[in-house]
Amino acid sequence: MIIIGYQGIGKSTLSNENLKYVDLESGNFWVNGERSDNWYEPYCNIAEHLSQQGYTVFVSSHEVVRKRLKNSKERVLCCVPVTGLEDYWVNKLKDRFELTGLIKDQAAYMNAKECYKENVLDLMTCGFEVFLIHDANYNLKEMIEEIEEQANMVEIRLKTIAGKGRTFPSKNKSK
Repeated sequence: MIIIGYQGIGKSTLSNENLKYVDLESGNFWVNGERSDNWYEPYCNIAEHLSQQGYTVFVSSHEVVRKRLKNSKERVLCCVPVTGLEDYWVNKLKDRFELTGLIKDQAAYMNAKECYKENVLDLMTCGFEVFLIHDANYNLKEMIEEIEEQANMVEIRLKTIAGKGRTFPSKNKSK
């Protein structure tokens, strides 16, 4: 599974705590201060490859990444806080930048400060299945596990129906 995650949702924190999760940092695709125009192609290819191996992969919410993942055969979801959390979220990102001093954290803070509502609404309507963070006291791991559980229940149900004489085409079409 691939999760497009808004900045500050806890991608890095969860990935550092549990080897099942991978935070595929898009900042790693800069070489000598430059990034190729098609950097998102290998980035998304890596995300898909890791997902196929059973990892839950967090990716950036850049528009080029979202457009590229529209063609993915992997399950892609989007995780975003609701617009009502703007003040909390901007302050959260500000605190993170003040703690780390990292340029990437400064960029995330400034982006949220200037474009939070626009970015959040864009992600809410991105065309992928979206799960929302409604309040500051959330547990990202539990949210993801609940989504996985629901998907497993649907898969079991489809297999049960298929066992009663109905068949469904597989995702992988073999010739």
